[in-house]
Amino acid sequence: MTRSIRADFPILEREIDGHPLVYLDNAATTQTPRPVYEVFEEYFTGYNANVHRGIHTLSHEASVAYEEAHDRLAKFVGASGGRKEMIFTKGATESINLVAYGLGLNELEPGDQIVTTEMEHHASMVTWQQVAKKTGADIEYIRVTEDGHLDVEHAKSLIGPETAILSVVHVSNVLGTINPVEALAAMAHEHDAYVVVDGAQSAPNRPVDVESMGADFFAFSGHKMAGPTGIGGLYGKQAILEEMEPFLFGGEMIRHVTFTRSSWNELPWKFEAGTPPIAEGIALAAAADYLEAIGMDAIAAHENELAQYALEALEARDDVTTYGPPLGEERSGLVAFNVDGVHGHDLSSLLNDRGIAVRAGDHCTQPLHDKLDIPGSVRASFYVYNTTEEIDRLLEAIDDAPAKLEAYLRSGRYHERLVDHHENPRNAGGLEDATLVKSSEETSCGDDGEFHVDVTADGTIEDVAFESESCAVSSAVASILSTELVGMTVEEVADLEGMIVDHLEGQYPSLRHECVVGPEDVIRTAAQEYLETLER
Repeated sequence: MTRSIRADFPILEREIDGHPLVYLDNAATTQTPRPVYEVFEEYFTGYNANVHRGIHTLSHEASVAYEEAHDRLAKFVGASGGRKEMIFTKGATESINLVAYGLGLNELEPGDQIVTTEMEHHASMVTWQQVAKKTGADIEYIRVTEDGHLDVEHAKSLIGPETAILSVVHVSNVLGTINPVEALAAMAHEHDAYVVVDGAQSAPNRPVDVESMGADFFAFSGHKMAGPTGIGGLYGKQAILEEMEPFLFGGEMIRHVTFTRSSWNELPWKFEAGTPPIAEGIALAAAADYLEAIGMDAIAAHENELAQYALEALEARDDVTTYGPPLGEERSGLVAFNVDGVHGHDLSSLLNDRGIAVRAGDHCTQPLHDKLDIPGSVRASFYVYNTTEEIDRLLEAIDDAPAKLEAYLRSGRYHERLVDHHENPRNAGGLEDATLVKSSEETSCGDDGEFHVDVTADGTIEDVAFESESCAVSSAVASILSTELVGMTVEEVADLEGMIVDHLEGQYPSLRHECVVGPEDVIRTAAQEYLETLER
């Protein structure tokens, strides 16, 4: 079956630097099959027009197809209310924001409680944090156990009379854990709380029935389920959506407008302001057709089989640490892991050299990685077209990874100065009583390191040191900076722009650009913040 499925994805025939592509980054974005992307050509060559209110054939055809796409996605997630319970959004992030601001911002007040989990994606966690700040509501997190599960007993202790909203991820994008959403929803509904489910990692790979799981809202993204980017969905119970305030205002979502008041359109258009993603919505319905033709149960089984295969092989290695539920327990098709002595960004580069695409970093779950006490992880995630042979290529590529990293850095792709500072780092370690300390965790560079800087009374940098759990490239750059910045003024450091790129003469792979410029961004931010404190 997998061979015939792969034929629908021409991109899988691509080579990267002479190696056949092995695409294992599906938890971020899946590839799109012919029957889905061909929808765009059909639409734009056949009936491209705006939907609704157009009294001509093309508009009518586009409107019918777009409306039927809502019905199709409602059926896909088990919503019996059809299109009235299916809102098209840009993706799961916008779907969660729609609920948070349309419902939470209008109904929450001090004393109310939002309950969510320690394994939430930033799209959910950050959104509810902001709503809590604006409303005065409290936010509590259900703990994650050492084996990657939600602590159900802790959930029972948190969910109570003050709970107004429970927001829970259905499947973890790092651990692969399939959460007991139905049981958690039942607890929340005992206290009349709303239940919001992040289904970004479950809608693509397993049967979903929003009504049986007890979801009041269910968010998902098209690009993770063989569909296009820029489109997703929000299921919401019709009775709740009818009472909710719109999140966005403008054309399409209105029924009647005067100079003094407006009234809203019927569902779901009430929540779809402006010209919608018409082609994308129709293509998303085609993606649902494609996946259900394979069978959602079959997809779940295939993903679990691949995950178990990879997990067993990785756990057999002394130099590998894996995260999430133990071998033998069903999980979604992903495994997050780390290899001793090799940072995830470096390992991702080594794998890319062999045509293997994985994800490395915190996967938009920084608090979860803090809980695991790791700066990040490497994530191999699988989908309907992946095979055990591809996993074997991954396993072979990480054999003796530290030695492969040294050879990779000395391959001539990196400037000799960077290689030198990697092999012989300068000024590694902290400074006692440093004038200023800046951690890369406080920035968006994605690494884990810290600069310590001594500044004289006249504003001259006297000494610089660094501590790093970052990748080899960023650590080497931090070493270079620790030597170059001494003698400069804080003002000069605050204006740094491109020093490292110039020093390395642009000699490094473009895919490592952020690793190269990240430490410079950190130290520049540190200097700017230091000057701001002097001005106060």
